[in-house]
Amino acid sequence: MLLDVSRALRNPGEVFPFEHHERIAPQDISGEQVTFDEPVLLEGRFSMSGNDLTLEGVLTATAHSRCCNCLGPAQVSLKVPFREVFTRMDRGWENPEDDPDRWVFSGSKVELEHLALTLALLELPIRILCKPDCEGYKQMAPQYAVSQKNNPFSVLQDLLKNDQNDQEV
Repeated sequence: MLLDVSRALRNPGEVFPFEHHERIAPQDISGEQVTFDEPVLLEGRFSMSGNDLTLEGVLTATAHSRCCNCLGPAQVSLKVPFREVFTRMDRGWENPEDDPDRWVFSGSKVELEHLALTLALLELPIRILCKPDCEGYKQMAPQYAVSQKNNPFSVLQDLLKNDQNDQEV
C-alpha cells in the first residue's frame, strides 16, 4: 500500500499524523518460516522539508514462528520506534540506485512495504521462544541437560553461600 503525502508537499514544514496498514509476506529466516499478523501498523507523523520527507512513529506487529527450544508455536510482539527520511526523486535527479541506503519516493505517494519489513526483521530476536523460560530442549534431549550435581561450577555456588553467611552487616 502507498502512503499519500500530498498534504505535506503542498504545506512544507507542517506536520501531519498518519496511520498506515501494511502487509509483510512470510519470511524464511535461517530455515524457519516467520509470518506476521495482518495488518502491520505504522503510525506517527510526517513532514516535508525541501526534497526530504521525514516519517517518524512506531511500527506495531506480531510475528509467529516455532519455538527454537520445544518447536511449539511461538509469537513475538513487536513495537519498533522509527525515524526515517525519504528523498523525493523527480526528473533530472541522480539515479536512486546509486545509494542503496537511501529511501526514495516520487510523486505524492510513498511505498512503505520495504520499510515495514526492514523494521520488523531487525527487531526480531535471534532465538524465538514460546515463553522466556522454555526448557523444551531438556525434554527433547535430556542427555544435554546439565544436572546441578554434575555441574563443575556447583562447588562455587556452595562457596558463595558460605562466604555470604560469614559476612555480617
